[in-house]
Amino acid sequence: MHHELDLPAFPLSLLDDSDLEPQRCYIPLGKDPTGTGWCRCHLCDGSYAVCWVTPRAGSETCCFLDGIVTSLTRFCPTNKRVVLVEPLKLAPSLQRISCVITVTQELLQRPLVALEDLEDDVRVFLRHLKLTKGCSVQHRHLVQLGIASVEIFDAPGVADDECFEIAPDVKLLLVDIRLRMPFSVDITSKYLPHSFEQPMEHLEQLLESSNSRFSHSFPTTALVVGPVGCGKSRLLNEFLSRNTCNCFCITASQVLRSYPGETEEELRRIFQAAENFKEQLRPLLPIVILIEDLELLCPLTGVADTKNSSNSLRISAQLYKLIDALPRGIICVATSGFPDSLHEHARRRFVREVSIEMPSEEQRRQLVEQLCHVHELKTSQTSLDHIARNTQGYVIADLTLLLRRAQQQLLTKDDLSLEEIFHQSLLHTQPSASRSTDVRVSKMTAGFEVIGGMEALKRTLQVSVLSGLRQSAAFARFGLSLPKGVLLYGPPGCAKTTVAKCLAKEADMTFIATSAAEVYSPYVGCAERFISRIFDTARKNAPCLIFLDEIDSLVGRRMVSSGVGGGQVQLRILSTLLTEMDGIVGAGSQQHILVVAATNRPDMIDDALLRPGRFDKLIHVPAPDKDSRLALLKLHLQRMPFHKNVVLEEIATRTDRYSGADMCNLCNEAAIEAFQRDFEATEIDLQDFEKVLAKQKSSLTQSQIDGYYKFKGCRDIKKISYR
Repeated sequence: MHHELDLPAFPLSLLDDSDLEPQRCYIPLGKDPTGTGWCRCHLCDGSYAVCWVTPRAGSETCCFLDGIVTSLTRFCPTNKRVVLVEPLKLAPSLQRISCVITVTQELLQRPLVALEDLEDDVRVFLRHLKLTKGCSVQHRHLVQLGIASVEIFDAPGVADDECFEIAPDVKLLLVDIRLRMPFSVDITSKYLPHSFEQPMEHLEQLLESSNSRFSHSFPTTALVVGPVGCGKSRLLNEFLSRNTCNCFCITASQVLRSYPGETEEELRRIFQAAENFKEQLRPLLPIVILIEDLELLCPLTGVADTKNSSNSLRISAQLYKLIDALPRGIICVATSGFPDSLHEHARRRFVREVSIEMPSEEQRRQLVEQLCHVHELKTSQTSLDHIARNTQGYVIADLTLLLRRAQQQLLTKDDLSLEEIFHQSLLHTQPSASRSTDVRVSKMTAGFEVIGGMEALKRTLQVSVLSGLRQSAAFARFGLSLPKGVLLYGPPGCAKTTVAKCLAKEADMTFIATSAAEVYSPYVGCAERFISRIFDTARKNAPCLIFLDEIDSLVGRRMVSSGVGGGQVQLRILSTLLTEMDGIVGAGSQQHILVVAATNRPDMIDDALLRPGRFDKLIHVPAPDKDSRLALLKLHLQRMPFHKNVVLEEIATRTDRYSGADMCNLCNEAAIEAFQRDFEATEIDLQDFEKVLAKQKSSLTQSQIDGYYKFKGCRDIKKISYR
């Protein structure tokens, strides 16, 4: 019969009494519904301990529980409650049991470890304990012997409601010898499978290949790469736990030493312990040597400090030798958040390279939904979709941090709902992919509504760019691919930069902007590396829009830039840009990168950039016509107080050849005239506009405007002739 209790449970060691017998459960006097006897004490987390339940006189209102014989290898009753007491019958002593022994790494450091010694130690310790089928035994004296726990695998003839003792001459059948999981690998956070399906499949294939009869011919090594915070340790912990692997963990903080030679000795000790464990104890489960942050042990020669380069080379050489000499049946897995900083010899040692990619929008939505459930946050599907759509470049660590911040603000800001807190947090949070680089990544908040007029241009962008991004399935059905590049050309001051920013907002893309001033460097090779970093950052934050302002000053025609000095730099930048644009993956909007360039001199752009497949669309951003100028004035009317005598249609008619910047300057100068006319004025009068129009002229000429239309006509004629 089961008896329900509801008492706080604490370790028996808190009583600090050396005369206490093992396997005791002291409960307050009068709380024992079973009488004294052997019982299973079930805790609220589902675990249990086998104890002799004994009432104890005193003022305590809690029970003190011994944790020698339990259901878990790591049993801690603190902060838990005893909810159920199940009486047990005492079965006769057994002559034969099967058990699984978990040993510590300290045991493997001894020169010789024999199975017979382990059997004798376990037999002596278990002789006076009451055990059940499937229980786990752990004690500090066992740990001193190098045994972390003993799990009773099978006890023939014992029922589920019985406990038993073992006879002095019991026959122990060791089913398997296992290694205790290192504390650095044993992560208690919940594993979420989203975005980890393919890397987990690759690791499972690695495990299968290690068990094949051809494993001696192929090294069983793998390198897990991915950005910081993407879940490499979480993935490996789930892989090791799922397959119950015996893991030897190597971290830089664990093995690096001050004096030369000590680090190499520590590495040799760990690899030798793995070999001893395999040869002497003959475990059935796989043996894995896990090396975390491999780039700290095997850095690039140019990355390492000159003073410590000899130490780094010596440590790397020792690690290479140990990996090459690994015997059959031992798997070596390493992780790296910066694989480009790894020495090429280290990367060659790992046959498989498992990459954890940035999560897609659907994977981010699933991760946020699961994390909200873990953190007990109730959010709507609309908020989940908004968070997933606006978290490009976020890894699982960034999403967890975002939810924790939202949870903290939810406790302090009672006037805001959870959805409003999420919207505010997204505006002030940057992912790790953006913080770890000098390339600035931002999210635009204004769309096409801030652009006055230009309806034909907006329709062109809607059809040629946005429709492909929003309806990628329809594009794929017709065999169409998403555009890679768009070139915006037109007179200066006609909102080419604003169009690019608004396009990023309309397409729900992150935005990266650069110009020649940021790219050029006095050091050889830095400009090309900066271009590569821009595209690498864009891939991590995809879908992303890269905006190259004044591209004619960044890369010009090769016949013009064929000299020395700066011309040679432009040639190298052009070559890098062409290579990166050819490497853009356009199969799906989730990972799409769109390159948008702006120029006032389209005739100075190299023909290699203007061919289809690179800048697919050449879009003319014209000087605003009368309707567009009127729309611009109406936009300024929303932020400026115009008098009733200001007729916007008349001003739009009188501002022929005015660019968008000229129209903005016209309104600003009129406001200054009104302020100078009367400090107490509240509106901008018509006379203020008259004064400005009398002295301000258009920054554009008709020949300039006609030149862009002529260039557009020449491009159209070329397309027709090619057809």
